[in-house]
Amino acid sequence: MMELSVFHIVEVDSFGGDPVATMSNMQTWLDHSGSQPIIFRQMTGDGAEFRLEFRSEGEAAAFVGTFGGRLIRIEQNAEGMTRY
Repeated sequence: MMELSVFHIVEVDSFGGDPVATMSNMQTWLDHSGSQPIIFRQMTGDGAEFRLEFRSEGEAAAFVGTFGGRLIRIEQNAEGMTRY
């Protein structure tokens, strides 16, 4: 049986077009909730402004419940094959 790595990605826009305030609010929430994303990055270009990756689906779902956005589940096997 192949081992799967599962990641839960949240993509979210900034509130009112203010990425600094949005990042500050998200960091405060993460600190208070004890959630620790694997990756927290600001994106450039079209689409979502922030992307966070969590190992826990519960943490990702709680983040989406607070900040909105969309949750994407990605599974990757040991051979690097990815399934969405």
